Amino acid sequence: MTEKEFTLDNIVGIIKILSGEVIVGRIKCLDGNFLLVLTKDGKVFIINKKAIAYIEVQQGNPV
Repeated sequence: MTEKEFTLDNIVGIIKILSGEVIVGRIKCLDGNFLLVLTKDGKVFIINKKAIAYIEVQQGNPV
């Protein structure tokens, strides 16, 4: 991976869905269209990337 490339795989983030729901969890990239999100309380979400309003991650987030 070069300096300009960035991946969300295995990063903890806050995801806001277009429906207004907010999900906090560890992100796993499934493919080009979907993300798998594992929450702290054990829930699993599969989210279409087109349904995401924004994703917030902190700089220096542990991987």
